[in-house]
Amino acid sequence: MLLKFRCDNFKAFRDGFEFNMVPEKRMTELNYSILKEQIGKRKVNALSSSVIYGPNAAGKTSIVNAMSCMRQIVLQGGMKDVSGDPADGQAISAQLIPFAFQETARPVCFDAWFTFHDVEYRYEVGIYLGKFLEKQVDPYITEESLYVNGSLIYRREENEVTELSLPSVKKFLNTGYTLEETDTTRKKMSDNLVSDSLLLTTDFNSFCSKRIVSEIVAWFKTQFMVINSSNYVRFYPSFPEKSNAVLDHTINRIAQEAGIIGSAFIYVQDAKTHSPQLMSLFQTNDQENPYGLDADQIESVGTLRLISIMPAVISALEKGAVLVMDELDASLHPMIVMNLISIFHNDEVNTRRAQLIFNTHNPIYLSHKLLRRDEIKFVERDKETKSSNLYALSDFKANGEASVRKTSDYMKNYFINRYGAIEDIDFTDIVSDILNGELAEEGGTPDGQE
Repeated sequence: MLLKFRCDNFKAFRDGFEFNMVPEKRMTELNYSILKEQIGKRKVNALSSSVIYGPNAAGKTSIVNAMSCMRQIVLQGGMKDVSGDPADGQAISAQLIPFAFQETARPVCFDAWFTFHDVEYRYEVGIYLGKFLEKQVDPYITEESLYVNGSLIYRREENEVTELSLPSVKKFLNTGYTLEETDTTRKKMSDNLVSDSLLLTTDFNSFCSKRIVSEIVAWFKTQFMVINSSNYVRFYPSFPEKSNAVLDHTINRIAQEAGIIGSAFIYVQDAKTHSPQLMSLFQTNDQENPYGLDADQIESVGTLRLISIMPAVISALEKGAVLVMDELDASLHPMIVMNLISIFHNDEVNTRRAQLIFNTHNPIYLSHKLLRRDEIKFVERDKETKSSNLYALSDFKANGEASVRKTSDYMKNYFINRYGAIEDIDFTDIVSDILNGELAEEGGTPDGQE
């Protein structure tokens, strides 16, 4: 389970943000949506979903990008030869950007708290990238820390391991360590440090604990499903050996339940290029065999979106993973998304503690019957500082003039700007000036376009 995710000096966030998935203790609504895990003698709770609201360019996607960047850094073991994520095809270099509007360069920092196999981990890493768009900068690790069940295991500051404490993780170690051996190991790791490589996946793995590292890497790889630009993502099944077609019965059942009739879907693999393709199968009364058509050419955008994202949703529920998706509900009917949220809230279905996080512009999910106040997040950008701020509906007081109670009309209050994170936009004057030719001298519209 994801408990918290922090980020500093990244894209829209000058002063960073804390994305909290730990339930507010004073919140009493929708208790059935709380996930629970036993960590030693402690009970750890987490929210099963979180929805992010805010106007365009406020920083919602920056939150998803930050999670994606940290995931890729851990899986690649640092900043050297970092390529695109197979899940979304985007190179980390296109996403890893410090806050633009500042005079001095600061590290970009990521910090994740999570649980996996009844252990709580916290891993943080800082990376120096120079100033925004600064050229000829060799990125390097400025800091790195690991905590297990609340105890500090190591701390790195640039090219020195300043602290190493292993007693609290004895059962995870490659071998036993006395205090003298621990200090010797700390010095060895300091001598071996590479500026753009993580200590976690190099010397800590070699000298201290392969088990801890394998667990952390496995969580980031299989349990932290972060999908950028979900409009362009499509998940395909594995093709059996000596087969170039897969009929996915699960996807077809979902399509039928969503009201898609008259066709079935099949995945076909090109014999020469081995690239997969989604096909729609049609069979009329006078046909002996079904006829296949390219789904991209015949199906609606909404249908393709549903078929594309449902494998990720099902995978997250099967693995008990965290599914983070940018614009999950784009082109989908709100009832579909509301049902997906309710599935993650359903204790009888979501038995493996999966979590759903997504950003949206649709206010229909702003309901106290669907989401808790601490599950509703807002992003607002300050026009003077140009920096974004993340906060939750639960941050508002429960009493007083600006109160938010669990029975409040969240959607109505959002539209009358009681919560912020909304823009009063009017293009009328701009469009009028364009039509009257008053912006022509300023390059208002390209010539020759109709």
